[in-house]
Amino acid sequence: MIDQPHPEPVRFKPVTWREVEEGCARIAEQISSRGIKVDVIVGVLRGGWIPARLLSDYLGTPAMGALEVKFYRGIGETAERPVVTQPLIVDIKDQVVLVVDDVADTGKTLNIAINFLTHYGPRKILTAALYLKPWSMHRPDFYAEETDAWIIFPWDKAETVEELVRKKGLSLEEVSKITGEDIGFIKKIFNTRRMGADSTGSR
Repeated sequence: MIDQPHPEPVRFKPVTWREVEEGCARIAEQISSRGIKVDVIVGVLRGGWIPARLLSDYLGTPAMGALEVKFYRGIGETAERPVVTQPLIVDIKDQVVLVVDDVADTGKTLNIAINFLTHYGPRKILTAALYLKPWSMHRPDFYAEETDAWIIFPWDKAETVEELVRKKGLSLEEVSKITGEDIGFIKKIFNTRRMGADSTGSR
């Protein structure tokens, strides 16, 4: 998750794949302990898809869908406008739906997802996130941990490295220490991401 607002000084929280699995297992246990049967799981792209897939496995819920929300600011507009860019291709009418994201940061995305999915006639909408930020306007029904740290997920590590280097002015060596990753690996993912961005821009 990028551009996470934080109080100073910023704390970083690198998350391992194992911690992701354990967090999802914790959420699944919370759901099961309340006797809730989830019919459909909707993952919020991009970060929510992996935890959504894990929860599908842990809860034994094969029916899945995906939803993508992007924020745009048009010409003359002073505020970002949310747009759902990924259509829902799974039937959720009269179903218990679990919407999953990796982090509830501002909470805007989950609120938008709920409002959007309501039009499809679900019986109930529940939300889950691996991590909850204390300032989020939406408090998920289920979450693994609350933290005010800048979370570094395994699936957006290269994006985070680029953010810390280009926008925050950190060196690759500093990023290596923050993430706990070998400097050689950090250089590799930074360079490959930069090459990909350069090739995209040249088309």
